Amino acid sequence: MHPVETILQTTMRELKNIVDVNTIVGNPIYGEGGAVVVPVSKVCLGFFAGGGDFPTQAVTKKGQPDFDANGYPFLGASVVGVSIQPKAFLHMQGGQVTIMHADCDNTLDRLVQMIPAAMNEIRDAITGVRAQKCEEQGESES
Repeated sequence: MHPVETILQTTMRELKNIVDVNTIVGNPIYGEGGAVVVPVSKVCLGFFAGGGDFPTQAVTKKGQPDFDANGYPFLGASVVGVSIQPKAFLHMQGGQVTIMHADCDNTLDRLVQMIPAAMNEIRDAITGVRAQKCEEQGESES
């Protein structure tokens, strides 16, 4: 096997260990009251590998290149760059799933994220007002 193949095989094997499914969708974190949080990340990867055989610079006494019996010497390298950024968290509790984004870039993003919670609060307020009116009507009739 050529040394370049060995470099590539070793690099790919180590990359598989670094970037697995648990890196992108993390292990669930269990909290009180049955809450479960699952982290979700973005993984960016850059990879380069290469090599080659190069002649030696030694010369014989006659001025001719001196190649040893093993052929040319080998020079090779591999470089990997990995970036892992948390993007969101899935929050599950009581049969409801919410997404909590890890990066809010501006006010508009924050407002959009707050809409479901605001709608729930408005619904609860309306339900409370209706219940209060029903109680008042029931007391006034008796």
